[in-house]
Amino acid sequence: MKGMLFDFNGTLINDTKKHEDAWQTFITQVTGSSVSNADFARYFHGKNAKHTLEHVFNRPLTSKEIEDYAEEKEAIYRKICLADPHYTLLKGVPEFLTRLQKHQIPFTIATASGKTNLDFYFETLGLKQWFDLNQVVYDDGTMISKPDPDPYLKGAARLNLPVAECVIFEDAPAGLASAYNANPAKIVAVATSVKKDTLASLPGVSLVIEDFTDSALDELLTHFI
Repeated sequence: MKGMLFDFNGTLINDTKKHEDAWQTFITQVTGSSVSNADFARYFHGKNAKHTLEHVFNRPLTSKEIEDYAEEKEAIYRKICLADPHYTLLKGVPEFLTRLQKHQIPFTIATASGKTNLDFYFETLGLKQWFDLNQVVYDDGTMISKPDPDPYLKGAARLNLPVAECVIFEDAPAGLASAYNANPAKIVAVATSVKKDTLASLPGVSLVIEDFTDSALDELLTHFI
């Protein structure tokens, strides 16, 4: 194993509820309806904007419509983040990323978030001290939505590594399916919104953690150092 690929939302930051609240607010405003928990799991978590919004409106959308609707929802989400005094990276993440830097282990992010949110995270969470923005994979309109392996194949390519030599960290079932389909060296599931037993039962998952203080990560790093 030579590199690490991280999903962002729900993996490096526990913000799944914030996204759900933002979607509920947005969808109620534009359609007058609400979203069920089952729909969140099937159409929202880990999905790109095109996939989710075309489900919401039940029709194909133009690129401009997707961009405008997505930004409207994400503006709501960012306000929710900024209003939360506990808006921060998941426990142990800064220390873990710093360890990776110390041992010169390549790593990057592969996220379904768009560029506006990515810039927001870099500004508000200080991500530039660990991540090179040019290496981050995000939804630029060309990303194939998870569970397709596209985000992680692109992430490995940004590190100049085969995905088979990378460890993938994910939280959502759709994202974990994307990781599995990419055929990495190892998949680590982060239990921020799904129960550990459920995550452990998913294909390819070899380790489940609640946050990045888990001592099991020490053992993982011995395979790199």
